[in-house]
Amino acid sequence: MNRRAKKRKLRVTADDFGFVPGVTDGILEAYEKGIVTHTSLMAGGLDFERAAALSRENPGLGVGIHLTLTWGKPLSPPASIPSLMGEDEKFAPLPLALKRYLGGRLKKGEVAREWKNQIESVFRAGLFPTHLDSHHHLHLLPGLLAVAFQLAGEYRVPWLRRPRESCRHHFHLREALLKRIVLGMLTLRPWPLPTSDAFRGLTLQGQRDYLSRLKEILPSLPGGNTELMVHPGRADRLLEKEDTYVWEREIELQSLCDPGVKQLLKDLEIELDRPDSDFRKESL
Repeated sequence: MNRRAKKRKLRVTADDFGFVPGVTDGILEAYEKGIVTHTSLMAGGLDFERAAALSRENPGLGVGIHLTLTWGKPLSPPASIPSLMGEDEKFAPLPLALKRYLGGRLKKGEVAREWKNQIESVFRAGLFPTHLDSHHHLHLLPGLLAVAFQLAGEYRVPWLRRPRESCRHHFHLREALLKRIVLGMLTLRPWPLPTSDAFRGLTLQGQRDYLSRLKEILPSLPGGNTELMVHPGRADRLLEKEDTYVWEREIELQSLCDPGVKQLLKDLEIELDRPDSDFRKESL
């Protein structure tokens, strides 16, 4: 393997952009002051319009799409996607959605319709997505992954997240270990779209010692491009109402903006993987 192939790059992707104002603001801060290079925009987020406008003002931040099926209201007419719906014209929550999926009652055609509307909403906002991923990683489910591949090809989205994280470390984090095992099994299949060579972030979520854990994993990054999934944000009342992951976002934000992290990346000669400056011109 040549020297160039061994070079280490880190793509830091902040999920949930446009979810609520506190999350939008936290992600922008982590981009401006920290190490975030990409973010995943929720087309149905409560702060979508403002987040899209801020994205246009910050062309150095790569913006992808966070496909959603288990939170908030859909962009499709509810009557057109009944297998995805819960109460109050909102998506069915994750446990119910998974129950329907396992019972064969979550319709792939309805998923495709809704995800297509979410993608087109981002394009209408004047953005050209750098990648696709999904809330709760639902794009990995057999059948739904084919939908994600198809839509990525149709809309020329060049990157699809493959959250395959090593299970060799942090066995004491049982929830993270189980999630890594399940996601690892779901990502064994062929992957025809560009994606990262490695993935990190599952073992960091919800940890009060997030900063020390982040500094611990950076030296062990393999050669090639690693995606680090993060969830920074500023806690506000709307976030507390809509989500249970609240104070954890504040800890992630502080960690991602810590000057020591940037210095460590420099010392380790790990390059931050920023979006191609010509990408939006080519998309036009």
